[in-house]
Amino acid sequence: MAQIINSLSDAIGHINTLMELDSDPPTSGDEDYTVWTNLINVAVNLWEKEEGVLWKELFVDLVDASTGDKTTGANDYSYTLPTDFNFPNSAYVWLGTGTQKVALKVIKIEDKQLYENNSDNWCYFTKSTLRINPNITVEAGSTISYSYYKYATALTISTSTFDMSDPMFAVYYVVAQLTREEGNAEYLNIATQKLESMKTRNESTALYQKNAVTDPTGDGFGY
Repeated sequence: MAQIINSLSDAIGHINTLMELDSDPPTSGDEDYTVWTNLINVAVNLWEKEEGVLWKELFVDLVDASTGDKTTGANDYSYTLPTDFNFPNSAYVWLGTGTQKVALKVIKIEDKQLYENNSDNWCYFTKSTLRINPNITVEAGSTISYSYYKYATALTISTSTFDMSDPMFAVYYVVAQLTREEGNAEYLNIATQKLESMKTRNESTALYQKNAVTDPTGDGFGY
């Protein structure tokens, strides 16, 4: 099924249809637009923090991020993380491209003192930086590669897009909040169904795919 909505503008339009039964939605600067946008982002936050769920849509690669350092400097051992970085999803950070990549093992930050006197290829993540073993040589211009779990994107302008697979959850959540004094639980029930459906899809595997992930490079990652 095609995605019905994708952007903040789409969501505002659908909320207006359900609330006002017309095709003239509020625009940026209107009180309703501001309130609805704030409630949409509450829904995004609830989706992001759903207990026990790591959403597939929030697993990303550094190369796709709009922020964060992506190439090395000569003997530079500290690199800024993307602003949406939540936690690492890589057992290794890679430097370079093609078959010439160098693997840096990700260690836990609390273990870094155990490694300070060696010249092995290791690194660790802090809240905002990637730190590389200062005892190794880092060449300039190497591409930095790793995967991470990001924070959900807040919708701030009309073209902002949802991370969640079914943004109609946010639409029905907002309408449920706006109409809750009427005592009608229909919209909240629909929102709950949308959320549960996303959780089910999130837990499912692709056709012919094993229900497990094998890491060829090692077990776990540090952070």
